[in-house]
Amino acid sequence: DDVPDDDSLVLDTKQGLVVITGCGHAGIINTLMSAAEHVRAAPVNAIIGGLHLFASSDEHVDWTAREMRRFNVQHLLGAHCTGIEALTRLRVGAGLERSTAVQGAVGGSYTLDKGIDAGPLGLAR
Repeated sequence: DDVPDDDSLVLDTKQGLVVITGCGHAGIINTLMSAAEHVRAAPVNAIIGGLHLFASSDEHVDWTAREMRRFNVQHLLGAHCTGIEALTRLRVGAGLERSTAVQGAVGGSYTLDKGIDAGPLGLAR
């Protein structure tokens, strides 16, 4: 999507980059490429937020998952516009587990030392 005011926050940690998106209209892979260029090329410890893939084709989601694997994404907390089916395809394609790739929900959280706590409404319970 061409949304000129799309923003993401990239935190540079000892464990790798943590990328926080809003609705991810720029595309998560574009965002990861920009983070590697402007922050540093490092494994991506976590992606948190919307990835705007709910209406994307299976082929596009699968490509995104393969690219996420290339960026060594370790945790994915996909919110609202990611879409549940897309999140599942991303989890499988990126080689993540149920405990490391969950649908964001009220009460869910992420910390560097513990990873994702899906909370009472999350899928990883």
